[in-house]
Amino acid sequence: MVVEKIPPIYKGVHAIVAAPGPSLTPDVVNTLREVRNKYAIFGVGDVYKVIDFLDEHYACDARWWNVHGEKLNSMYPNLSMWCHDSDGEKYGAKRVQGAGSAGFSTNPSLIHYGSNSGYQMLNLAYLWGCTKMILVGYNMKKVGSKSHFFTGKREGNLQINSPYDSFAAKYNTIQKDIRDMIINCTPDSALTAFRKAELKNIV
Repeated sequence: MVVEKIPPIYKGVHAIVAAPGPSLTPDVVNTLREVRNKYAIFGVGDVYKVIDFLDEHYACDARWWNVHGEKLNSMYPNLSMWCHDSDGEKYGAKRVQGAGSAGFSTNPSLIHYGSNSGYQMLNLAYLWGCTKMILVGYNMKKVGSKSHFFTGKREGNLQINSPYDSFAAKYNTIQKDIRDMIINCTPDSALTAFRKAELKNIV
């Protein structure tokens, strides 16, 4: 069942949002583990494989859920999970409505798509009430030969060569006052919309 209104469950909270880019290294995960009592930790897609202390998880499309949903739910039966496709509901995820408009939705009844799960998770974090969002794993490009933190083929032959230029451009549409809440601590990131910093200097 669709969540009619996204609740402000993290009002005033600072969050770290992890996407599955190649810069999501064991060192980064260890740093997050050290500060998990100070920050809410949100994960996108395959991130659950390396971060076992997520507070929230999000993935958008049906194909991802049909490949990973059962495994994710069995590994973390109490994890709060979110989706915008009904297939995620089969595995216990809460479903939110979405629209394709530019910028973040400020309407708690829906998120804006931005063409990728990383964007959608950030819009959720904003609607949850987070006032600071630190990004890790948000490369939005290949680093060397890697497009994700893992190597090899993705389960279920899920898409691995994403249209990163198109994805990255969507972040530039986010409203200026919201962009100011976001700090990109991802080395080798194609995102130019946010202030950049080194993770260990921020947390």
